[in-house]
Amino acid sequence: MSLISIYKLTIVVLIIIAAGTTSATALYYQQQNATLTNKVATLNNDLNSTQHQLDTQTTQIDQLQNTNSQLLTTNAQLAATLQQLQKQVSGVQGQVANLTKTIPKTNYTLVSNGSIALYEYGPAQFIPFTSTLSQTKLNVTFSGGLTIAILLNQSQYDTFRTCNCYNYDNYTSSTWSSPASTFYTTLVPIPTANTWYVAFIEPANNPNRGYFTDTETLQLIST
Repeated sequence: MSLISIYKLTIVVLIIIAAGTTSATALYYQQQNATLTNKVATLNNDLNSTQHQLDTQTTQIDQLQNTNSQLLTTNAQLAATLQQLQKQVSGVQGQVANLTKTIPKTNYTLVSNGSIALYEYGPAQFIPFTSTLSQTKLNVTFSGGLTIAILLNQSQYDTFRTCNCYNYDNYTSSTWSSPASTFYTTLVPIPTANTWYVAFIEPANNPNRGYFTDTETLQLIST
């Protein structure tokens, strides 16, 4: 074999070796590229998932911030309302305190409490008492048979004692008189500080004439 033939053969072998080496290298790089491509895809998926989570959390944070803002606004409104209510309560408490100062204290003085006997066509039963300037009302309560209560001053009492009026119910003048009743309670104004008499009478037109007993209570009221 000539030198030229050997040289050509050598070149052919080298070309074959180079081709094989290039093919192997290309395959390696293709494998590496595929691996890297898969990693990039995985990273992109992870990035997208992370971005979604971040977006979700950002939305939740925005919602919480809005809720917090609304709560702060509501809290401010409630605080303002509470302050107004506290002012109103203070005002009402002041009014109550003023009313408490101006409302006069009421005192009760017992004049009489017991039983009285009344008879058909009289006589009346009298309960005397003396009032002061501050004792301006008389609490009159009675119950029992059909009865009339009459308030008399001294001159009215003197006239009433001498009248012949039990048979006709045409009584002389009085300061106050109740209707005929089996139960009655009221407050009677006392015009002046004086000696007074409360007369209890069985009316002549009582359909159930006869003797009966009444229970009575008289109280002077002063302020």
